[in-house]
Amino acid sequence: MAVTYDTDMIRTINMFESVTGVEAIHAIVEDEEAYFIVPEGKAGMAIGKGGETVKKLQRNMDKNVKIYEYSDNIGKFLNNLVPTNIRGVNIEGEDGDGPITVEINVPSENKGRVVGRDGKKIESIRHILKRTHNVDEVTVN
Repeated sequence: MAVTYDTDMIRTINMFESVTGVEAIHAIVEDEEAYFIVPEGKAGMAIGKGGETVKKLQRNMDKNVKIYEYSDNIGKFLNNLVPTNIRGVNIEGEDGDGPITVEINVPSENKGRVVGRDGKKIESIRHILKRTHNVDEVTVN
């Protein structure tokens, strides 16, 4: 799935790469948050010692910045995205026969951490998975 960026997004990605020294595979900027997907093993470098680099980004962008490591494996990538333990992930349609759906199974006491206030966290996860892995639907059980 080809992703196109407008001029503002290209500037944002260039600023991220300039400040962190790490390539951004994908970037998603929303109202008060910006999500950057970086190659495996590069999140620590992008965050910086003591979080200094990400704090600088947050000041420059005036947004809450989240950095996630990419993986071709949807399950592994979800472990990077989801802020709690995952019991399991069910993926359907990954072999090309129809829409790709992902079901995230978490303990009931952790559902709120995955869904987020007013569903904002799960919407971000859906958006990121759509952009990175062409996932059509994400549910939490």
